[in-house]
Amino acid sequence: MISAASTFRLSLARIPIAVWRILFHSFLYGFALSIADILFNFYLVSQGYTVNDVGLLSMVSRAAGMLMGLPIGWLIDRLGPQKAMIAGVVGYALGWVALLQAPVLLWLIVAQFVVGACYLLAATAVTPLLAQVTSEAQRPFVFGMNASATLVVGLLGSAVGGVLPTLAAGIVAVDPQSTTAYRLALTTVIGLSVVALLPVLTRIPVAIESSGAQSADLAVPSRHSWSMLIWLAMPSFLLGIGGGAILPFQNLFFRDQFGLSDASVGMALAVASVGGGIGALVGAPVVRRIGLQRGAALLRLGATPAMLLMLTPWLPLAIIGFFARGFFVAASYPMNDALVMGATPPSQRGLAMSLMSLLWAGGWAVSAVIWGWVAPMFGYWPQIVAAAMAYALSALTILSLRLQRSVGQTTVQEQA
Repeated sequence: MISAASTFRLSLARIPIAVWRILFHSFLYGFALSIADILFNFYLVSQGYTVNDVGLLSMVSRAAGMLMGLPIGWLIDRLGPQKAMIAGVVGYALGWVALLQAPVLLWLIVAQFVVGACYLLAATAVTPLLAQVTSEAQRPFVFGMNASATLVVGLLGSAVGGVLPTLAAGIVAVDPQSTTAYRLALTTVIGLSVVALLPVLTRIPVAIESSGAQSADLAVPSRHSWSMLIWLAMPSFLLGIGGGAILPFQNLFFRDQFGLSDASVGMALAVASVGGGIGALVGAPVVRRIGLQRGAALLRLGATPAMLLMLTPWLPLAIIGFFARGFFVAASYPMNDALVMGATPPSQRGLAMSLMSLLWAGGWAVSAVIWGWVAPMFGYWPQIVAAAMAYALSALTILSLRLQRSVGQTTVQEQA
């Protein structure tokens, strides 16, 4: 019998070079993003901006994603995902140049809007591009690898970002918490973004699946209706509702319910992050055995009992539940992405991904606002139950999709 390790090595050996190029880009770009996440607020405070200003700029970045979501999808479909991704990374780097030179808050707001929109453009284009360079059979494994790398690089970027101001301060002989130190440290975001372009600048071979002698009704239609695109995105909307119900309050939950110190809360959240990184690699073996649609739905459903474990008053079991929630969510969403990409015509994949991101963000925002108001009155148990129900409904929606997928063998040719 072939071992799991042998199967994993065989799967790795079959991945096209084009996929490795995109994954290397995603790793470097994610590294830059995670450094920016940890340092930008400190940079703003060092300039004398208040917590209200920090919150405003965070809102501007999210608003850019909400306002530009659908136009970005259309742009990806018109330019092609590779060109759109390159344009997004270039715009992101230029936006950071403007952020680090901004003399007033208005300049910061405009630059932050550009950064948020360009980030969404680059990040959304990755999935359609991966779909172009893989066969349907390869997508679950490749999408899981991409998701796992994204989670792992966040931990690495946070660790490196934490020491960069001290290193920068030593170079220019200033205080580590000075504006100069933070500005110099944040230039690594620009540098890493530029380096992340190198693997994807040249032409990328595209995998083309030819429909064999199968019946015509199995082929993907040339265009999906808006109602079909929205239905494909509904699992992401429900996933956002579940995430928005608990993740913005995760640190407060562990501190209030179990009396943990800040350091202990950090350890609990780190354990959950590890669960997500592992889970993202588990989805592909599951769907290989039971099918992509059933596998994505079953993995999403696993988050429901995991959430309910957090209702227990025993800390170890609550942590296990939070770990399992991250595991099942991270295992399911790349599989759902692969499912949607396989069921969507290439000419609409950018629009489908942007719609999924838009509805996910909308569900998250609405849920977070509602539970931020309800939790102080009723405690955390209603939102935990609500999150569990949202994950269950998301799984049922995935299972309810009536999908048509292209079939046939895969050939590779150069992109025209």
